[in-house]
Amino acid sequence: MTQSQQYHYVSVGYNKFLIDKRYGNLRPIGDGSYGFVASAIDSVTGRKVAIKKVTDTFADVVDAKRILRELKLLRHMKRHENIICLYDIM
Repeated sequence: MTQSQQYHYVSVGYNKFLIDKRYGNLRPIGDGSYGFVASAIDSVTGRKVAIKKVTDTFADVVDAKRILRELKLLRHMKRHENIICLYDIM
């Protein structure tokens, strides 16, 4: 963590997120086989964002490869109107 960033814990549903203080008003969206997703508001940009918490990322090699593939695809498809944009990875 850099000194310029400040983090705090926020409980959403049964999950606890450690996130940058710029994100607030977290609400659950859903969960799946790879993690839990919450919506939040970025206080710096005013944008509504989704935050995904993936647990046990490296517990299974096949799952780890799938998660990495998802991140790479999201990073690659930045400007498509029907695909979400990846802003940050923590």
